[in-house]
Amino acid sequence: MDNEEFIKWLKGFSEIRLPLWSEFPDFELYMDQLINLGNRYLERLLESKITPSMVNSYVKKGLMQRPSKKKYTAANVAELVVISLLKSIYPLETIKSGIRQAIKANSISKSYDYFANLFNQTISLIGEREAALNFSYENNLMELTEQFAIHSLIYKLIGQKLVELQLPAKK
Repeated sequence: MDNEEFIKWLKGFSEIRLPLWSEFPDFELYMDQLINLGNRYLERLLESKITPSMVNSYVKKGLMQRPSKKKYTAANVAELVVISLLKSIYPLETIKSGIRQAIKANSISKSYDYFANLFNQTISLIGEREAALNFSYENNLMELTEQFAIHSLIYKLIGQKLVELQLPAKK
């Protein structure tokens, strides 16, 4: 494994940011626009691209709100980002339950911004001493759940990169 290559990758990785709700389009999107936007937001975080069949499956399973007249809203963009990230570490039913819990206490925009801000803050600390998970039992259970999920996701992505760097080059 080349440590310099990993350190360079880790620096770039720690600069990845999820968009905030205010950065989402303020108009409705068609499926292809939703897919393109989701893939652009998550291109450095996902192993495979988001597809229309994935979105249709998420809608059918109740993870995403149904589009109105084949048009998707900012809420759908937020749902797609969260689902696409978390599906590598949780079953879809767990994600569905988590989304419902999060929006029960707050609006979907506030819930998404909390998730995105926590993700952005956590990933920016990668490689720094403060990157260790610090939490208090005084935090509410939803906050703890999101903190653990985001750390799990980030550590999984770093672990995958480390494995890739140790594999022999393909000929």
